[in-house]
Amino acid sequence: MRALAVAVALSLLACPPSQKSDPKPSEACARVGQSCEFSPGKLGTCVAKDGCTDTTNPACFVCQSQH
Repeated sequence: MRALAVAVALSLLACPPSQKSDPKPSEACARVGQSCEFSPGKLGTCVAKDGCTDTTNPACFVCQSQH
């Protein structure tokens, strides 16, 4: 009985399950050569997508890994 009471007490006092918060979105690429975050903790550089000629359109840029 005492072991059950200890188990219940520990389960009530244990840390709550971790909740992943949404990572803050990194700034979108706006120009070629701009630094960006390719993935959490990994640096990247903004490059123009192949075939995209509108350099004012943010959809024409993508973050490419530097590694």
